[in-house]
Amino acid sequence: MLYYYYIVACQLIYIIPSLSLYFLEFFYIVLSGDQEFNSAFHRLFIFRAPADFIQVLTSLIAFRFPIAGWQGALSFQILAKLGFMISQYSTLFELCLQFLLSLNRLSAIATPLSHAKLWNPRSTHLLILLSALMCLIPTFSRIHQEAYYFPLHGAVVPSLKNREDQSFNSYVSCAIYISFCVACLICNILAIYVHSKNRKMQLFEAQPNLASKVQKNLLIYSCIFTLVIIAMTIFQCLLALSLSSDARNIVIVLLTLSADLFALSNPWLLLFLSSTFREKFLKTRRLPRIFASSSTGKLIEKFINLF
Repeated sequence: MLYYYYIVACQLIYIIPSLSLYFLEFFYIVLSGDQEFNSAFHRLFIFRAPADFIQVLTSLIAFRFPIAGWQGALSFQILAKLGFMISQYSTLFELCLQFLLSLNRLSAIATPLSHAKLWNPRSTHLLILLSALMCLIPTFSRIHQEAYYFPLHGAVVPSLKNREDQSFNSYVSCAIYISFCVACLICNILAIYVHSKNRKMQLFEAQPNLASKVQKNLLIYSCIFTLVIIAMTIFQCLLALSLSSDARNIVIVLLTLSADLFALSNPWLLLFLSSTFREKFLKTRRLPRIFASSSTGKLIEKFINLF
């Protein structure tokens, strides 16, 4: 699988800058103390960031690097099992937070007056905690499943020892993906319908055009992720079918790319769709001061200066 070596190398071209931007935005929001970042939207962004990081890094270390030819994985067989479990949990948590984001956007557009009360810090954190706990249920079902690495044409391939486990996981993953896909799609369709009718925008007394633009951009943000979930669902369902070896490899690559898009587009969308955040974030003189206030400020400031 020499070709996969080049595929992973190409993927690193967008993974490294995306994770770097994500890293900077995450700590900027956490450490800036800006009251604008106390909204439920930014809380969901903060809690989702670690899940996105873990999902991408786990995919690289446990799956992509071994398939690209990292022979050292053969000495760490436990890494295969950990990779399957951690990857599933982080992906499920990402999907849960995306569903919460879709609900958040629907609530903001349909009930703008009660939106802030519904999505107060306590209720938002409770929903996130419940999501994190619910994701443990399907993840724990994989504890008894044995996984290993085996060499194949210069690559190190992760696999489950029991084929029935692989088939079971495929069907469960399909059901989960379809459920989240339908739920997010319904929320976004309803939000688009309400927004198009512009029923509630007259409730914004000051700067109604600005309020409408903000809601529209955040709705676009949510809809883009929903489209990515649809793509992930299609590819995941295809993996459950009996495909030829070449077709299966293509589907796996496409599923990996869609998963990367789901995880790594978050910081880019926030940067491009939120003009207020972009103006604040791109003030390079302000960034080092904010990061310097933390215990790891000097190291982070050196990292920022590299850019």
